[in-house]
Amino acid sequence: MADLLGGGFGLIIILFLFVLALLWFLLPFAIFGTKDKLAAIIEESKRTNAELGRIAAELAATRTELAAQRLQRSAA
Repeated sequence: MADLLGGGFGLIIILFLFVLALLWFLLPFAIFGTKDKLAAIIEESKRTNAELGRIAAELAATRTELAAQRLQRSAA
């Protein structure tokens, strides 16, 4: 067992475990740090979707109005 942890292979294992422990320690901070940012992105997405809905309704009304004008011109 002592030979396994000695040398280059043992050093690689120890470095890997150290990095893994460091990442495991920092994980909660990363999750809670992104929570507020995700909430802001979701809120902005809701506002964007509402604006796109308003634009789509305005475009549909404009198309209906233009179609009515074309019918009046073709009838005249």
